[in-house]
Amino acid sequence: MPKQNQSPAQKFTIKDFNTLFPDDAACLEWLKNHLYPDGIFCKTCQKVTKHHRVVSRPSYSCDVCGHHVHPTADTIYHKSPTPLRLWFYAVYLMASTRCGISAKQIQRETGVTYKTAWRMFKQIRSMLNEDDGPAGSGRPTAARTQAAGMQMPSMDAV
Repeated sequence: MPKQNQSPAQKFTIKDFNTLFPDDAACLEWLKNHLYPDGIFCKTCQKVTKHHRVVSRPSYSCDVCGHHVHPTADTIYHKSPTPLRLWFYAVYLMASTRCGISAKQIQRETGVTYKTAWRMFKQIRSMLNEDDGPAGSGRPTAARTQAAGMQMPSMDAV
């Protein structure tokens, strides 16, 4: 059976998601690599230094001075008790759904309470709409999903 002609951006499936983000540690590592592509700048050492993962918390510690860097700081994931993988999955759902998704659907898919799903929904939606091109279209585009921290399928191509 011939393969359908799809662009590479449209091939990110749930299987790819589960492979790329099997647990919270993988999500945190991806977030670190996305936020600090050239390495982590240590404010104490005043240079880019090697950092290692702190096992007991979602942070990285400088190998030279021990200064902690928290990749989730100043993001929608900051101080959230919800596992990082569930956040990433909710972003995936919102970015890959053609007609949008409700907070109730996020609740069903992730198993969190409706209150948590609503909070996640609002924060992800505001994050995806920050880089809005046409005034308030509300539909995720490749640029907005990349700003969300994931390279997802573009919804404008559909």
